[in-house]
Amino acid sequence: MVEQLTEDEQLEALKKWWKENGTAIIVGIIIGVSAIVGFWKWNQHVENQALAASQEYDNFSQAIIDNKADSIEKSYIVLKTEYADTSYAALAALLFASYEYEKNNPEKTLELLRWAQEQPGHDAIFHIAQIRLARLLVSLDKYDEAFSLVDKINEPAFDAQYSEIKGDIYNKRGEQMLARSSYQLALASSKLNGKQREFVQMKLDDLGDTKTEIKSKTKNGDSNELKSQAVKDMNK
Repeated sequence: MVEQLTEDEQLEALKKWWKENGTAIIVGIIIGVSAIVGFWKWNQHVENQALAASQEYDNFSQAIIDNKADSIEKSYIVLKTEYADTSYAALAALLFASYEYEKNNPEKTLELLRWAQEQPGHDAIFHIAQIRLARLLVSLDKYDEAFSLVDKINEPAFDAQYSEIKGDIYNKRGEQMLARSSYQLALASSKLNGKQREFVQMKLDDLGDTKTEIKSKTKNGDSNELKSQAVKDMNK
């Protein structure tokens, strides 16, 4: 009888505890299930978005191949507005930029590369867009803007390209010693493939002899100092 009463008391205590805490437990379970369902639905949404973006990118790529200007623009706008949070939009911008560059439209190319750089969707796409943008700016003689894109960038996978672009900028500015150092740094990277390496080596070889350059600068410096001294002597 004592045992029965103890069980009854335990059952009563359990009923009381459930009355006090049951609602919270049910709510917790509902929230937990909702979170799981919500996460699953979000994953489904992301997967569906990626699939739709992939299909639209295929349409865009085909329009590029077929050289259909209207279809290219229309498909690109869809990717840019509806799938901007995917990498496909940035990839489309890079492909579109190459298309416009081939058609000698540098301003449109700049616009597309800048958008891909700002909305890359992936680190690798960001660096590819930035490198292409910097190279185009160099070709347009916009050296300061190009240098601001490649200066102080530390990304091992793309260091060789950034160093090469720095070399191009220094060379255009007439700073051959800095250009030489940058090209040598690019060549020291294992990331350059055969053709890229040959191209950078060609740029380095075209710089000529640094020693001759230093002698020339020293001679000019000495000459300027002599002229300056002569002017001072005449004014005494």
